Amino acid sequence: MNQSSQSTPAPYSTNLRGQRVSQAILSQLDFSQCLLGLSVTSRIGVLALSLLLSFLGGTIAGIAGAKLALDLAFDFQGWRYLTIAITVITLTMLLYWARTQFLWSTLVTLLGCWLGLPLLTLGLRLLGLVPPAEVGPFVVVSALIGTLLTTAASLSVVGLSLANWLFVISFQKHFRWLRGLLLGSFIALSSAVGLIRSATGDMDNQALSLIRQSQEWVTPFTQLLGWLGGSLLAMGIVWSALQFLELTLRAERQTNILIAVGRVIANFGGTSFRNLDLSHLNFSGTSLANVDLRAKKLYRTCFLGTAGWEAATVDSCYLDLDYPKVQTLLSGQPTEKTFCRMNLRGAYLRGDLQGFDFTEATLDGADLRGVNLRYSKFVRTLVTDVDFTQADLTGCCLKDWSFNHQTRFEGVICDYMYRDYDHENSRPIQRYPLERNFEPGEFEAIVRKLETSYELVFDQQLDPISLSFMFEKFRLEDESLGLELQGLEQRGEFWIVKVGHREGVSRQQVVEQVNETYEDLRDLFEARYQLALEAKEGEIARLSSYYQVLMDVQQQFLQKMVERTGSSAENVILQGEGHRIYFTNQIGEIMENQNISAGGNVDASTGAKITVGGDVTGSTLNLGTISGQVTNLLQQLKDSPVQGSTNLAEILTSLQTAIQEEQTLPDEKKQEALEAVATLAEEGKKPSENRVAKLCSLAVNALKGIASTVSDTSKLVGVVNTSLPFLKGLLGLV
Repeated sequence: MNQSSQSTPAPYSTNLRGQRVSQAILSQLDFSQCLLGLSVTSRIGVLALSLLLSFLGGTIAGIAGAKLALDLAFDFQGWRYLTIAITVITLTMLLYWARTQFLWSTLVTLLGCWLGLPLLTLGLRLLGLVPPAEVGPFVVVSALIGTLLTTAASLSVVGLSLANWLFVISFQKHFRWLRGLLLGSFIALSSAVGLIRSATGDMDNQALSLIRQSQEWVTPFTQLLGWLGGSLLAMGIVWSALQFLELTLRAERQTNILIAVGRVIANFGGTSFRNLDLSHLNFSGTSLANVDLRAKKLYRTCFLGTAGWEAATVDSCYLDLDYPKVQTLLSGQPTEKTFCRMNLRGAYLRGDLQGFDFTEATLDGADLRGVNLRYSKFVRTLVTDVDFTQADLTGCCLKDWSFNHQTRFEGVICDYMYRDYDHENSRPIQRYPLERNFEPGEFEAIVRKLETSYELVFDQQLDPISLSFMFEKFRLEDESLGLELQGLEQRGEFWIVKVGHREGVSRQQVVEQVNETYEDLRDLFEARYQLALEAKEGEIARLSSYYQVLMDVQQQFLQKMVERTGSSAENVILQGEGHRIYFTNQIGEIMENQNISAGGNVDASTGAKITVGGDVTGSTLNLGTISGQVTNLLQQLKDSPVQGSTNLAEILTSLQTAIQEEQTLPDEKKQEALEAVATLAEEGKKPSENRVAKLCSLAVNALKGIASTVSDTSKLVGVVNTSLPFLKGLLGLV
């Protein structure tokens, strides 16, 4: 930042009041020695305009207030009731105006005067308070007079609000007593106008005109009424204007059109930095009142200790500078801690920002050197090019924040962090490291390691088989980018694929290569899937039938065993050895020797040999049987309503095929691997909250261990390596 001027200040003050500053002289200025804001001529002009608006508003309010007071006091054919209604409409309009609800103010005026007053006239006619011949004129005249009086009050409050705002932003040091003088003069003027106009008889209704001709005491009384009516209406307008200004200044974002117009008028003769590049400039300790800060760029511009923001002209083109809470944050005196989804691009921040919420905020290029950010939230926050040098990030929630290799972490203080956030309980979760603190420099090392990875978002159904083959293809064929799968995560309807790459590889290269290869492989597998679908369904049906035969044989054998043990008078013990099962009585005599095979005819009536094909020994089945069981489980998994079950079934199917086709893997290892696949299929059918995570982990580790026993170039190793990240993500083991 260009702050060298602090050490060598200019020996003179530069008067920039009322000037449009050029880009060429910015580097030569020391703003701590500069006079910014309105020129004397501009201040006089703003003062004159404010007084003019106040004069016009006071005059109109005095006339309207006197008219309402006279009509209330001197009734003529139901006018008192209509005047009460007009007064209520006017006060309601002022109330909505005070709450900065302009639309409702307008609706109250239009509906009240053009719908409410005519309906009231008809009601008065039914009560006999309005003659039948006067109903038509009453309907039209009451609506016109009501609209005129309410509009007069509206114009008065608009004029006074604008005049009040001009005083606030043009006379920062003296605006309080000047504003008091302005508002007091407004009430006095309105009272005087009401008194004078009521004495002339210009606003008399028919009843008052007749009384005035015969009674001399009426004139002083009408003057009192005019003064009172003008004063009360003026005080209502003053209250509305003050409430309007207070609520507007406290608003989260100052977008009110009247406030914007006031700024444009007042700052027309102020210092202007419009469309300039103010990057790295130091405005610390400067009053920004009546300064046009609609700059082209505010990259790391220092605004610490600045004041007068409410009187500055700002916009949100570069960052959200039109939010008062952002202005106080930049000045080093924040009034709020929540900056969710705020644009703080290039912000120069200092001080204590502990516990601040920057969820989904944009901090691109911000300067946060040495800032205390302990326990702050950076959930999905953009922190590219941010300088965190010597900042304190202990206890921060860093879920899915985005940074790049230009984000600086030198000397960062961080004992631990949180990797997720529990929105239901409003607290960070998943502390890392779990039971210790980071060693000095460890956090920076972990972050730097992540510089060579990107997260790709897939907003459609992900094909895990195509994705697995894609990264296997990258491993075997494309070493220039060094693309590898680092993780897979499902967030709602989206899939997040974390891709590692070599240093110097751009994000565009990664995205283009992944998207192109993935689409090609997915199209290829979809075509092959359609061709093999009918054959696959036939194979499933055949294996399912075979499995059912096996279950029937097992049931018959168990039934036979029950019958034999039940008929024995002595204790019967079931023993096993090798591929043979023995029934022995208490003294050890062999009662039965059943050699059970699978594949041929089944005859369970003889009590002798049961033959259905190959050997079945106890709970140990041959590979064909286990493969059939796995196939059935995978089909059940594919039909399961559990989220992600289809993807999980496809991955496990590819593992089953690779295991069966691996020639160098012994049968007993194939059996163990298929049993692990079956375990994962069984657990995959369960809802995530009912799964036994330990069992899933053991099965995954078993597959890894079995794959390590064969050559690294084998198909089984490739399928296992590419499938395991997906399995962990789908089973919630990440």
